[in-house]
Amino acid sequence: MEGPDPRIADHYDDLAEYWGHIADSPSKAQLLWPSIEAMLPDLTNRRVLDAGCGSGDCSAKLLERGADVIGVDVSEEMVAVAKEHVPAATFVQGDLADGLDFIADDSLDVIVCQHVFSHLEELTTPLAEFARILVDGGVLVVSTHNPLHDYLVVRDGVYPTVDDESDTESRVETGPSPPNYPETERYDIIWNPEGDATRATYYRRSIEGLFSPLTDAGFTVQEMTEPSPDDGFERNHPEIAEALRSAPPTSICLRATR
Repeated sequence: MEGPDPRIADHYDDLAEYWGHIADSPSKAQLLWPSIEAMLPDLTNRRVLDAGCGSGDCSAKLLERGADVIGVDVSEEMVAVAKEHVPAATFVQGDLADGLDFIADDSLDVIVCQHVFSHLEELTTPLAEFARILVDGGVLVVSTHNPLHDYLVVRDGVYPTVDDESDTESRVETGPSPPNYPETERYDIIWNPEGDATRATYYRRSIEGLFSPLTDAGFTVQEMTEPSPDDGFERNHPEIAEALRSAPPTSICLRATR
């Protein structure tokens, strides 16, 4: 089995110490997370996988709702921070692209997967594994990059930033040809390119490229939303809300059942 993609693992290793601060940013804590939370079923005594757990911020929220949580992440440093900060959950380093052999068939009730799909070149393996380990009727809640947002990033070569990223310089690197919308295409963002630069690797896919692998794996999509500022968010964070409203939503969230 191949090891984790070093481009992705190294990037999140670098972010591990302050990822909790990023997760608390308004667009994530007050916009993205409420959209995900609204899609979750009752988690009392449910077995839940936090797939792409990062430093454990989502795992802690799932525990508060009564879940028995296992988290997996490609970053060794993220897993170390999660183990320290959220000792009540179980954390394992692993790459979703390689499968989840350490989790038994039909052993989980819910999977939460936040912003991991955009790091995966193909979705067939992780979704087949999700279907394998979920019980019949199990729930998958996913957030990922909005396909329209990513298409514009690749087409224009600019990554729009909000919150604490707004003062961070970035450079987008794409392939030599203009984007071909139906294809899955890699792009990289080099954050702080003139200083202590870090590279984040993403894969842009179409709407069909996001939804077809879900149905092919046996999932039924029940709900979909594109998180956008409501009146309360706009009152509390008018500048961020204005920036978010002037472009396609950065994320898309969906709930599916096996």
